Amino acid sequence: GSESIMSGDFKLDIVGVGAAKSGTTWTASILKTHPQTCLGHGKELNYFLELMPPEMQQRLGTTETKMIPKGEEWLKSKFQHWEPGQKKADFSPGYFMDPGSPRLIHEHNPDVKLLINLRNPSEAAYSFYYHYIAIHQVDFNDFEEALKNEALKPSSQIIDYYKYIDHIERYLKYFQREQIKIILMDDIKADNQAVYRDYCQFLEIEAVPLGAVTKRANTAKQIRSIRVRNAFYNMNVFLGKYAVTRRILDLVEYNHYAKRVVGRIKDLNVKRMKYEDISQKSRKQLIEIYREPNERLAEFLGRDLSMWNDPNPKKKKVSKSA
Repeated sequence: GSESIMSGDFKLDIVGVGAAKSGTTWTASILKTHPQTCLGHGKELNYFLELMPPEMQQRLGTTETKMIPKGEEWLKSKFQHWEPGQKKADFSPGYFMDPGSPRLIHEHNPDVKLLINLRNPSEAAYSFYYHYIAIHQVDFNDFEEALKNEALKPSSQIIDYYKYIDHIERYLKYFQREQIKIILMDDIKADNQAVYRDYCQFLEIEAVPLGAVTKRANTAKQIRSIRVRNAFYNMNVFLGKYAVTRRILDLVEYNHYAKRVVGRIKDLNVKRMKYEDISQKSRKQLIEIYREPNERLAEFLGRDLSMWNDPNPKKKKVSKSA
């Protein structure tokens, strides 16, 4: 649908801003498959990022800290599959903690609807750790060591990312409360159809039957070979260093066949399996780190979130039937 996408004002209607490892894949897959919404092509557009995340600097081998604005033409190019009448959406969890994103999204469209996924922050941070080490070379052997390590100190990025209320408050400086939909992973697990109906009502779309609602999204993964991960990581760092070689990364990104091959190799290096439960010691540490922001969040949401402070969460019985 190219006729009206190119005319004048190109605006996103929906922006998902976070939080990573908290049900964003579930939320985004609905935007991707619902007939009345169109999710930008590529998993996360990161169009409104002001600062380059440290891991991205590291991966690209650059000391540049500001993201270079990509421009409206680039954004339009991600919506070639858009059909008239569909709401245009992007979901990039990098926006959640980025200092400039709330302002940049507001400048783009002050009437946008924002989506925020939340989950017990101790579990989300732990899950993010596994996601992180699947991609990056790290100097620590396990989560406990990582908690002590610079990379995950309470003052650090990953820990601060999950102090949800701090980031929500930054968005509230620019947007009305009713423009923001907060979706708790606890609720998705308890009744995904009810969450879906509520979500559709917020986006003003029909709650049509959709397979993505009941599908388990983005299950836990572990890497098989550290050497394969390191090879990819080092290749990205090397190619990211120079403008000429960065073109190669872009070509892989935009060439569907090359992207599939690279993706396939990476997938082969991943086994879908639960990582071991977070240790009691680490859990207690995280509960203390997040206690105060969780209390402020509970007050803001008008909900009891005390289950997030439980050092012995109930083990879920996994039913064998599909």
